[in-house]
Amino acid sequence: MHIQKIIIAEDFDTSNEGIVSKLNQLGNPEIHTFQTCDQTYLKIQRALHDGNPFDLLISDISFLNTNAQHQLKSGQELIKAAKALQPSIKTIAFSLLNKQHIIKELTEDIGVDAYVCKSMHGGKELVKAIQALDTEQTYLCPIAKAALEQRHVLELNDYETQLLQLLAHGYKQSGICDYFKAQNITPNSRRSIEDHLSKLRDHFNANTTTQLIYMAQSLDLI
Repeated sequence: MHIQKIIIAEDFDTSNEGIVSKLNQLGNPEIHTFQTCDQTYLKIQRALHDGNPFDLLISDISFLNTNAQHQLKSGQELIKAAKALQPSIKTIAFSLLNKQHIIKELTEDIGVDAYVCKSMHGGKELVKAIQALDTEQTYLCPIAKAALEQRHVLELNDYETQLLQLLAHGYKQSGICDYFKAQNITPNSRRSIEDHLSKLRDHFNANTTTQLIYMAQSLDLI
């Protein structure tokens, strides 16, 4: 790994602990954590001045502990300031926010190198993002990618939404067939359900039905 010195801006201790634990899988990099954007920026500035700069900044987007005295009040502001100060620093936005306009602002306007949504698989996706950045690639987790490409509820009809909801509640395809037939919902054949699931997987760029459900839930579609 070329990325060995990492700084994290995250205002919750428990989140910091989880991130550090996951990142230690990458070969025990040097990790510094701070709970405000101002503290993080000053540490980046000091490290650069001392000739031992950080390789990577991981920042949340929303900070609840900001006040009028803070100069930098959001992850957007921190990432933008850090890149202006040290253009070579890699940046990852790591956030619960999965709205298209936020991801677009970070990736297209501010130039964040990776966007990872906090979720069930957020830690694994964070590791993937760092590995991509280590080889000079950018990275979007599946949820961020789907949101950025406008794959959202406006493109799902009632049938598809109900199909995903049933899958999320543990129904097998045979059970969905029986349910649809009992409710007079068409199409209700096993083949038609398989076809719809195949199209939805392609639509969301999901490799499996499990990943499809995970993405739909993360995007608040079901």
